Amino acid sequence: MARSQAAYGWATLVALGLGLAACQGLEAPSAKFEAPGVPVALDTIEGAPDAVKTRMSAEVTTQATARKIELVDNGAQPRYRLKGYLTAYPTETGDTALAVVWDVFDSSNKRAQRVTTTTVAKGQGEDPWSRIGETQIAKATSQSMNQVAAFLSGATAPGSAETDSASGAAEPSKALGYAAQ
Repeated sequence: MARSQAAYGWATLVALGLGLAACQGLEAPSAKFEAPGVPVALDTIEGAPDAVKTRMSAEVTTQATARKIELVDNGAQPRYRLKGYLTAYPTETGDTALAVVWDVFDSSNKRAQRVTTTTVAKGQGEDPWSRIGETQIAKATSQSMNQVAAFLSGATAPGSAETDSASGAAEPSKALGYAAQ
């Protein structure tokens, strides 16, 4: 994609890794998935300023509830855990992109699924995070929690994961430079 020439070096990695997800904005909206009765804990959200992480966490709660995903505390022995990775970067078109990656880990701490999405805010600023507002957070969270719900329910959402085509297993790649732990 053209984003491989982005101004920030690490944004190049994100742009390449999320190229397919970035194209989702051109597709028709997908169906809303639900995953009732599957206990999931929200572990961490990394890569963003605290204010953005707080807004994202609140939006995850809203979107998970709308999809009947049962958010539980880590002490409640969840079936899955979510780790989120966020980044904001300038695009070549003069806008700012928000990239979101969720790694879904099973109870044995093995990554079971990776969900990615991007959304764009108009304009650029010296600090890309200054361009990311409620609209981008809500859109990215809605799309990504829909993909998580599709995985949890056994359905398939378009662009919902990176998979190894031979085995169907999630690739052991890094999300925004973070290794699965």
